[in-house]
Amino acid sequence: MTKVAVTSMSNQQLPFCSVNHFLYSLIRSSRVYRRGLITQLLKMFDNDSSNTLSSSSSSSSLTLEEQLFVADNLAYFPYQVQDEPLFIVEQIDLSISVIGSTQLQQFRDLLKQHLDYIDDDEGIDMNKIENKLNNVSEIIIDELNQCLRTTKPTMLLLLLKSYLKDVYYLNDTKIIEYDHTESTKITDRPILTRKINIKFEPKIILDTIKPLNINDPLQKRKQIIKEFADFKRYLLAFDMDIEDTIQSISELLPTSLSTSKGKKKGSSSSKRRKVMIDSDDDSVNDDF
Repeated sequence: MTKVAVTSMSNQQLPFCSVNHFLYSLIRSSRVYRRGLITQLLKMFDNDSSNTLSSSSSSSSLTLEEQLFVADNLAYFPYQVQDEPLFIVEQIDLSISVIGSTQLQQFRDLLKQHLDYIDDDEGIDMNKIENKLNNVSEIIIDELNQCLRTTKPTMLLLLLKSYLKDVYYLNDTKIIEYDHTESTKITDRPILTRKINIKFEPKIILDTIKPLNINDPLQKRKQIIKEFADFKRYLLAFDMDIEDTIQSISELLPTSLSTSKGKKKGSSSSKRRKVMIDSDDDSVNDDF
């Protein structure tokens, strides 16, 4: 999907780069053009709930494999100014704030309808759900699995955001303070530090594309619940409370500036949902 790093004659590893590295480099200097491209690429993750992972999906939507290819390019584009990764993170937050909660509630509604299980923001108690999970029909299992599949593009965006935050040292303060409407003198400051040779490898998505070989029928059903628990944990686990971050910023400002700054950031936080991604996968167990 992406060009992997290769070893040069001096035995030094070159940075990873995207397949469309050259294309992006042609328009990178124009904020309008590069944002237009990034916006269109991110729209490719807006799958309708009727889409599936198979190649038989409608021609107007992408398969998960194709979305992974797009995410690879967004991860490895040759960004040079701070506006580039910050704009992507901002757009991901805005997108997830709309679709993330909806997808979470859809699966919860199915759990309540078919398994008589009321889910909350805590872990899933498999002791309460295991017997019912074993007795429901394959039709219901397919419905749960189909609903779960619609969350994968959202999960991929969360993992992409985590990767960009890690590589470009984007802390929560930078993300909250970022305003894409500001002048280029402010947003187009050069990127001074970045991590190199960090591979974008979303294992959860790769495991979905190439599923694990599980022979036990009950274990397969429990895997669906485990993957839902992962999605819920990734969606609801926050880096830190936004309001606490805004308050800490305001305390460092003069009173006159603190008031106006707080109002500005408060309005932006209502549009954006802060999400923390832990890139490590949990193993399947009896308590998610």
